[in-house]
Amino acid sequence: MTTHLSVRLAWHDRAWDGHVCDLPHLNAHCIVHQHIRDSRNDEKERGAAGKPLVELDGWLPPCSRDPAAYAEKGFSITHQDPLEFRRLPAVSEDIPPYSSCPAPYRWMREEFFQEVCEAENISLRGPDNPRSNGWVFEPDRQRELLKRFWGKLEPKKSLVFYYCNHGNPLDENSPRIVVGVGRIAKVGPQLYFGTTPKYQDQYPVWSRRITQSYPDQGVRIPYQEYLRDGHCTDDIICRVPRSALLPFSYGAEHVSDDVAVAIIERVIQCVERVKAEGHIAGDWERHLDWLNDVLAEAWTGRGPFPGAGSVLQYLGFSKGTSFQRTVLAPMAGQGKNPWEFVLAILDGKIEPDKGPYKAGLLKARDRWGLLKSRHALLTKLARFEFLPDQVQRIANPDQRAASGIDATEDDLVANPYILAESDLGTVDSDPVALETVDHGLRPEGNAALFADDDEVAHDDRRRVRAVGVAVLQDAANSGDTVLTFGDLLNRIINRFPERRACRPDREIVLAEMDFYHRLLWTSIDSDPELVALKHLQSLEQVIASMIRRRAKKVNPAADPPIDWLGALKRLFGEPNTERERVALDEKQTSLGTLFSRRLSVLTGGAGTGKTSVLKVFLQELVRAEGRHPILLLAPTGKARVRLSTKTERNAMTIHQFLLKQGWFVPDIFVLKQQNNQNLYQATTVIIDECSMIPTDLFGTLLRALDSGPLSRLILVGDPNQLPPIGPGRPFADIIEWLYRERPECIAPLSVCMRTDEDQDSPAEESVALALADGYRAAVVSPGDDEILAAVSRGQSMGDLDVVFWDDHDDLLAKLKGRMADILGIRDGDYESFNRSLGIDNKDWIRSEAWQILSPTRAQHFGTDDLNRLIQREYKAGLLRKSQSQWSKMPRPFGEYEIVWTDKVMQVRNRSKDGWAYPKGSGLDYVANGEIGIVSEAFKRKEGSDVLAAVFSTQAGASYRYYRGQVDEYLELAYALTVHKAQGSDFEVVFLIIPQKASTLSRELIYTGLTRFRRKLVLLIEKDIEPLRRLRSPDCSDTRLRNTHMFTLALRPDDVKRPHLEALIHRTRKGIAVRSKSEVVVADVLDALGISYDYEQPLFSRTDPKDFRLPDFTVSFEGDVFYWEHLGMHSVPSYREAWGRKQKWYEENGFADRLITSQDGPDGSIDAAAIEKAARQRILEE
Repeated sequence: MTTHLSVRLAWHDRAWDGHVCDLPHLNAHCIVHQHIRDSRNDEKERGAAGKPLVELDGWLPPCSRDPAAYAEKGFSITHQDPLEFRRLPAVSEDIPPYSSCPAPYRWMREEFFQEVCEAENISLRGPDNPRSNGWVFEPDRQRELLKRFWGKLEPKKSLVFYYCNHGNPLDENSPRIVVGVGRIAKVGPQLYFGTTPKYQDQYPVWSRRITQSYPDQGVRIPYQEYLRDGHCTDDIICRVPRSALLPFSYGAEHVSDDVAVAIIERVIQCVERVKAEGHIAGDWERHLDWLNDVLAEAWTGRGPFPGAGSVLQYLGFSKGTSFQRTVLAPMAGQGKNPWEFVLAILDGKIEPDKGPYKAGLLKARDRWGLLKSRHALLTKLARFEFLPDQVQRIANPDQRAASGIDATEDDLVANPYILAESDLGTVDSDPVALETVDHGLRPEGNAALFADDDEVAHDDRRRVRAVGVAVLQDAANSGDTVLTFGDLLNRIINRFPERRACRPDREIVLAEMDFYHRLLWTSIDSDPELVALKHLQSLEQVIASMIRRRAKKVNPAADPPIDWLGALKRLFGEPNTERERVALDEKQTSLGTLFSRRLSVLTGGAGTGKTSVLKVFLQELVRAEGRHPILLLAPTGKARVRLSTKTERNAMTIHQFLLKQGWFVPDIFVLKQQNNQNLYQATTVIIDECSMIPTDLFGTLLRALDSGPLSRLILVGDPNQLPPIGPGRPFADIIEWLYRERPECIAPLSVCMRTDEDQDSPAEESVALALADGYRAAVVSPGDDEILAAVSRGQSMGDLDVVFWDDHDDLLAKLKGRMADILGIRDGDYESFNRSLGIDNKDWIRSEAWQILSPTRAQHFGTDDLNRLIQREYKAGLLRKSQSQWSKMPRPFGEYEIVWTDKVMQVRNRSKDGWAYPKGSGLDYVANGEIGIVSEAFKRKEGSDVLAAVFSTQAGASYRYYRGQVDEYLELAYALTVHKAQGSDFEVVFLIIPQKASTLSRELIYTGLTRFRRKLVLLIEKDIEPLRRLRSPDCSDTRLRNTHMFTLALRPDDVKRPHLEALIHRTRKGIAVRSKSEVVVADVLDALGISYDYEQPLFSRTDPKDFRLPDFTVSFEGDVFYWEHLGMHSVPSYREAWGRKQKWYEENGFADRLITSQDGPDGSIDAAAIEKAARQRILEE
């Protein structure tokens, strides 16, 4: 039983080779670590870029304890006192090659002190001050804890696993990524800080030097080389499973043999892919040989009964894990069966030896005698490396049921994989991991010496189903609610390394389908064959069934009729332009639809007035029908606040509602599949921002409603925004089906009422929102390419400002320049900066006056680095002052170094009675996504510093946060990701568009373009290529999801034949187009044998940056024509845009080759007329 070590490294673009990064100022990933964010000097590091650390004169970058991990040359570092207030003299240490200096921060925290002592069987006194929290302070306690932590490592035997947290350029959504593994060659000595007159004790340095036996015994995954050469890293990323996050946290932590097995298996898979791809030269075969050797070692160290100690703790033996490590673990190596020895003691066949364990073993024997019905289960659990609380949860029937495990003891003995399929975990304990169960049932090497009689074959149906469930859960987390059967089988095979691969036989699986149907839904008779998680498919059908039923039904007409137009005029005033008249007309029609239909969908782009329509609707509904129960819901706290504020009615988040109705498992917020509480009764239910709701949440919400008294179910949203986080795309699927089957249920708003406020009257339609039209599904505007061409030329128009940037420095300069021009913020001037956010006069609502948006947190254009740089530019004085030990101000709060007057965002919903100050001034609730300003910060002698924040949505109330709460609830918010900004809007938005980012999609661009109210500033890297490319339906994140709600919708690469795809319009040749009408045009051209290109740029004869995007560029026998299909000719803005485009064709000499077709007034399209036009103009028949 060997203890291994995990070591967290800060990302380094030269792969920790002992040099300064090549581009240190662009390394936005390392600044997620507070000590680097605090101290990194970009200018100084740029001057030393690429230099060996050993050659630096008198200074080192703040990451200096990491970059020698794979360095051929060492250097000296200086250890600074981690508890800065003591000001202990620093101590230097020579770092040899291939070394790092990690610190075990969890072991140094008071909140984990008791847990550590119990797990390690340490008898150690508590703190001098019983109320102390935070870091362990007393030197004697620090020394004992560090002695135990570092003393468990065995040089030349223990392994070291290097990893990065989310601060990496590979996948910012993966919390941990393994970068390498090696053998520990040496653990450095314990060093001590110097003393001062006040502190005379020996205070230990927390970190220790860890040297690995690299390159002879170790491997590094070549991430940096892949990134440097432009190769895709997706298939070589080694992600730490969520069940192993604790051993890969807190800087340095112990890693067990069982976890080591799981990680080494994953590293082997990644190295095998590196070898197979052949992009990077290396002795990969030797590395694989070494990895397989240490994998065998880890299996031996794991032993056959790694859970025996936890089982003994469940039986009341508090030192069970210590007994496991010191007594039981060595027995297997001696050829003795450890569990038989334990059973002999528990059954009273032998007496335990005298010593520290005897009393506990006798206590366990007594409890064992009272639990005879659980003997078989506990014996089985001893084979798995379960933590004590996991054994407690599994063995106790009530706790087992509460955690979602619907199985008896006999069921679990017969099939332990049920634990991995069902366990939900608790707030303090992770769910059982598939790998943990699989290791126990299919052990290798010496761990298999005392194997279970119940042998599990590689394709055992229990194993196949469990792996299939895990694969489908991963797919659901990525957005898919269904997979093809063939895809599922392939993913099952690839789930484990080649040697342990689960290889199901298709015919055997089909023959045993009844066994699989307990958890899986299948459609084997369909083409293609399909499979899904049973509960998820059930929720899809709950949604589809309710939509189908309600879509057919209407409500009685109002008596007397409601004057919707009069109500609209009272809110908006009399229309003065044709556009305003058309906008009121469509709102009047929409209000009639909301009132008359049992199901309706209010949809429209930004600025079309959806929330205003809801306000009018609710007012008139109460006048017409009196006060009946009305339920207003939104998916996020910020969306709830906006809905409530604009409609002047109470609203709830969906999570609040479902929690109140008993549909969430308490504490862990996992949706229940069953609930015995009464259904909620309301006559009208309105659900806002429906595009953000995943299938599991949507389906559970509908199950919680009593459909009997429900007269109106109104769904509101914009399907062109980012798809939900989680499975499916229910809102988009609903709209697609309704447009096809029940269009009368849809209340569309198409006329944008948001105007450019900077224009002289008469107001013109928003240019920026017209540009956004080019990123909407099934919406074709003849003017969006005109605006895109203007953007290409750097032309700013109306509410759209266009700026191009070339590199990081240029981006910052351009951003600050536009902030100065638009907001009046001068370089480095905190007064004008504060004024722009309303801080000077406490106008807290203005905290949302402007916002920087980026597609990503990471990268040099991401929000992490932008927040750091903005704060340093305009809060530098406050940062310096608060970091002084003599300051009356508290030191900066949390990893983001938040100080007084900083702009912040709440990142988790939080409710607490009496929280708002003054009492009664607010909601006592702050929602995820709310933005505000730190209005006060208090320094307290006892160390419990407090900051207070006022949020724009509750400008009269302040909310206080203790220092320990800040990281959990608050982040800097000068720059936000587009994802976090969804559901919000701001007066001025600075939107950064890089050439490449893993998060870029059509929906992300659309969402970013529509977050402003007054001015949008586009900061585009180099040229408009990403804007042009992302217009394509093929760049849609929404359409890349597999769903099966009303009809089957699969990604194109999942099938090898023409197949129905919801949400995407494809021609017979598979080309994605924007509308059904364009499909008709394309199919006519295909049938006539006429070739074409879709949306190919057509450039002006006089300006190479001026272009338009004809729907179809048609080529036939040397002639070229440009075909435009006109869809919404009845809409004034559409007609105006087409008129401008037609004029462009004329001015550039293309008018004689222009062909047009047009939808009918009712939206119909005449295919015969299109064919006739093609024959006459192109074929000249």
